[in-house]
Amino acid sequence: MAGRAEIRAIGPSYQLADKRTACQRSVNLYMAQVEGLGEARQVILESAPGFASYLTMPGNVRGMRNVEGTLYVVAGTNLYSVSGGAYTLRGSGIAGAGYVAMTHGQSQLVMVNGTEGYVLNLDTMVFGQITSTGWRGSYGADYVDGYFIFVAPNTEQFYISAIDDASSLDALDFSSSDTQPDSIIAHVVFKRELYLFGRVSCEPWVNSGDPDFPLVRYNVAPIEIGIVGRQAFVVADDSIVFVGQTKTGRGYVYQMKGHQPVRISDQAVEEAIAQATDISQIVMWTYQTVGGEFVALHAPGMESTRVWDASTKQWHERAEWDDGWSPLRLDHVCTVGGVQYGAGGAVIYTMDRDTATYAGSEIVLERTWPHLASGSLEPVSYRGLEVACTTGAGRATLEISNDGGDVFGSPLLRSLGATGRRMERIRWLGLGTAIDRVFRLRFYGTAPFALYAAAVDA
Repeated sequence: MAGRAEIRAIGPSYQLADKRTACQRSVNLYMAQVEGLGEARQVILESAPGFASYLTMPGNVRGMRNVEGTLYVVAGTNLYSVSGGAYTLRGSGIAGAGYVAMTHGQSQLVMVNGTEGYVLNLDTMVFGQITSTGWRGSYGADYVDGYFIFVAPNTEQFYISAIDDASSLDALDFSSSDTQPDSIIAHVVFKRELYLFGRVSCEPWVNSGDPDFPLVRYNVAPIEIGIVGRQAFVVADDSIVFVGQTKTGRGYVYQMKGHQPVRISDQAVEEAIAQATDISQIVMWTYQTVGGEFVALHAPGMESTRVWDASTKQWHERAEWDDGWSPLRLDHVCTVGGVQYGAGGAVIYTMDRDTATYAGSEIVLERTWPHLASGSLEPVSYRGLEVACTTGAGRATLEISNDGGDVFGSPLLRSLGATGRRMERIRWLGLGTAIDRVFRLRFYGTAPFALYAAAVDA
């Protein structure tokens, strides 16, 4: 390893519990492909988009929905429409404090909280509770071909509304997902197919046009994978992405390809999910930005928000720093008019790739590189390290581990240069000797950042 050598500076998050096996991390940095031919680098690490405070609601946000270009938000016990940095009350009396699922049809916005259902007429703005004798409660709501679809809690039964009227429910308009005994946990409509997720199975249903009951089970091989929680799915990358479980285990992330779930998580992500104190409380959200579509998930007990990039098929982490990592505060994300809105607690934020803070707080970026060791496992003397990255604002620290990534030394600080100094060289010299060396860099600043390459002198 004598002389100067470029090292594997660009990569995903893939740190295992046994750090001697794999220790690399990318926190608030994601792999971005350079699609133009002829460039020297085909992949770099870019800083993740930040978010800025947009509006504080009168209560904690429980649900968000884009309804034909208008953002609707359930906050506390009320329903609001949001625009121009202000909110307008549209309904009140939504019971409970937990998640509210929302969907809409031609002229109705529907909200459910498990026991109650509510409807806002989008033409008259009249709000009311569903009082039909056919209402049986539901934790989820979706819509296909004019029918609103609900699931009776803790059962295998789902039921439908009259055409374009969630308030009109016939007690006989129901059916059961009963190819095997498995209560329905979540349901979602994708490409006019209804997917009914149980704990260890999933059934797709389609509209047959039967006037008595239009939905029938699609004649495919049984899907022997269920879902871990009510919010453990999103529609992204022209598919359904969900955290699944089977009769023998749980905590893999799958992407539905046709009617076949395909594992897209890796061992590092699965180990992170296993840290959750309550896997049923996993929250997932998705959004698109220039060059990428992202799927994020976190749950209580996880150290960070794990994010899958549909363009590169790689995972990275996003987290907030306060003497340790914690998942992003966002529990809801919704796109309206090309603007990404996120919500956590009572605050709604706007997400933007040009925003490089988390609501004004500095974003800490981390890149921990894979192990550096000679093929013969002989000690290597590191005379220097040079990093190619965005300069002209901010600072960087380098921490060194000589035991495979378990313990790191004190941070060695370097400036990224004075404002406007874009050609600075970021170097550390005299870095000692090790058999198994791990470098961890952290970058601090309030401007977008990119990491291009790194080289060591040994």
